[in-house]
Amino acid sequence: MKTFEDSWERLRKKGMLKFMLIHGMLLWGGGMALFMNLYFVLRVGYPWTPTIYYVTPLFLLGGLIFGFTLWNILEKRYQALK
Repeated sequence: MKTFEDSWERLRKKGMLKFMLIHGMLLWGGGMALFMNLYFVLRVGYPWTPTIYYVTPLFLLGGLIFGFTLWNILEKRYQALK
């Protein structure tokens, strides 16, 4: 059974930038951008073009911030367990 330390050491070796890009920007930011674009178009009735051009970059940037924050939280947790 994998522990937090094992999983974090594996992710940690890949580096903070890769973690931020994959877990923050791609997974969180990309997922939220897709969800919010669909919400604005299908539920609110906004046209596609403005929502893609404005919403997507904001959530991708937010994903980078989320990835950076998550990295620091997990690193502090890892250091506390060591």
